[in-house]
Amino acid sequence: MTEPVTESQLTEVLETVKAIQSQLTELTLEVKVGQAEIREKFNTIDQKFNIVDQKLQAMETKFEERLNAIEVKFDAKFNSMEATINERFKAIDEKFNAMEATINEKFKTIDEKFNTMETKIEAVRLEVQNNREQLVELGKRQSSTDNRLWALLVALFLMVAGLLAKITLFDKV
Repeated sequence: MTEPVTESQLTEVLETVKAIQSQLTELTLEVKVGQAEIREKFNTIDQKFNIVDQKLQAMETKFEERLNAIEVKFDAKFNSMEATINERFKAIDEKFNAMEATINEKFKTIDEKFNTMETKIEAVRLEVQNNREQLVELGKRQSSTDNRLWALLVALFLMVAGLLAKITLFDKV
């Protein structure tokens, strides 16, 4: 029929359960480390996005300062030429056209810089979105791993409970 379970066999089962418990704690620690790494990466992405935002704001203020400086220069020149406008109308017209050309060139370069910054910001936003999607996917994977671990623990508990029930209830050999 059934042989009685010896103390060495019970000790072996107990050692196996302890080994499984230690592996479970190791896996739990690995999961926590993984979660910390994900949080750290998310924080660095947020920091990068904040840096890009700060740089954009700095560029906006520089643009406004440059525009104000250009306006001040333009106003000063216009006011000084106003006194002699009847005598030098033709010369002022040529200077104005030259200044307009340089301003247009500067505006074109500023527009190009803004366009490149917008593409860079969009790339960073896409990267952030991609990282968030990866974070959600990792969360789903973690959930399925946790479910498997719980199933293993329940199975081990049932196995030990069944073994103990067999030993205590059906120990007739």
